[in-house]
Amino acid sequence: MRRGLWAGAGRQTPGEGRFSFFDGDPLFELQRAARLAGGRHDPLPRFLVLAAAGVLPPLVETALRRGPLPALLPLLIRFLVAIPVLLWAERFVDHRVRAAVAAFTERGLVRAAELGRFRSIVAGADRLLHAPRAAIAVVAVAFALSPLGSALGLQPPTPPRWWVAYVSLPLFRIVLLQWLWRWVVWVLLLFRVSRLDLRLESTHPDLAGGLGFLEHAAAAFLTLQVAVGAVVAGRLLAVALRGGPQLDKPQIAGFALLTVAVTLGPLVPFSRSLWRAKRLGKLDYGRLASRHNQRFADRWLGPTTADPLGDPSISSLADLGTSYGAIDRMRPLPIGRLSLILLLVVCAAPALPALATRVPLREMLARVVKTVLL
Repeated sequence: MRRGLWAGAGRQTPGEGRFSFFDGDPLFELQRAARLAGGRHDPLPRFLVLAAAGVLPPLVETALRRGPLPALLPLLIRFLVAIPVLLWAERFVDHRVRAAVAAFTERGLVRAAELGRFRSIVAGADRLLHAPRAAIAVVAVAFALSPLGSALGLQPPTPPRWWVAYVSLPLFRIVLLQWLWRWVVWVLLLFRVSRLDLRLESTHPDLAGGLGFLEHAAAAFLTLQVAVGAVVAGRLLAVALRGGPQLDKPQIAGFALLTVAVTLGPLVPFSRSLWRAKRLGKLDYGRLASRHNQRFADRWLGPTTADPLGDPSISSLADLGTSYGAIDRMRPLPIGRLSLILLLVVCAAPALPALATRVPLREMLARVVKTVLL
């Protein structure tokens, strides 16, 4: 009998609620066997191999025929900026994702009755993430896109273009598509967990019912968008240096929407539970506040009152008001102000290099000052 995709049987994740993007990943294990991964300088060997294979041949060929080096700018940014960021982000993101998955049980958010289901969801996500078929599909898609581009006439058949199309770009796509697959599994994992009957505390000081730890994992995925944004910026800068048209506003807007979706999309399924916790919290604490305030008024605002100095009921009134205020300020998503500011910065960053080639920095700053002050 075939087992369900999210069933708990099969290869189990190590420990309770443990989850990793890399432990058990087929492509990562191949790199580790080739001594390209693992060790103190984990990303460096892979970066050097990818850069040598993807950049050196087109660079040497272009130099020998004295071709325009700025034409290789998008390729150089892919391999010298984007790939190092993606490789460095592996441990950075994995650490935060592991901590987020473990926090569901460590903080008591998963009820005892749902614990078995939660473990099954995590184990199923781990199997899906590290399935050999997924790794094969990533490699196949990465190389299949090159003939498709040639068939559509998007890649000129010159020698350096041939190498870029059939060697360089597939290598870059493999790294990027691996990240895309990890993000998809992360979305599926959080969606399944959000369907559980989680024990959210409406008065939690993180203003997210106790789910504030998810902000760190969500913000960590901004490193993925930094790499993608570098590729977009490189393309826009190359067009600007050739004296091309004005900034490609649809491309910038599309990147901004993609960044918002990648960062905030996985958190959206929890909004329903958070709104419910906020609504029930306001009702419960509203009833409690009514009873408390009525008894407080009967005791201290009547015709005969005792000395209120130092009485603990005064403190309880303030504490209750603080708790109700925390409920009222609950966020619809477990994301904070600083993360949203970082999100906006990443969304706007790709346009800056190309814009700087058209408008001098001094003029840009002068325009900002005039807009704000005049």
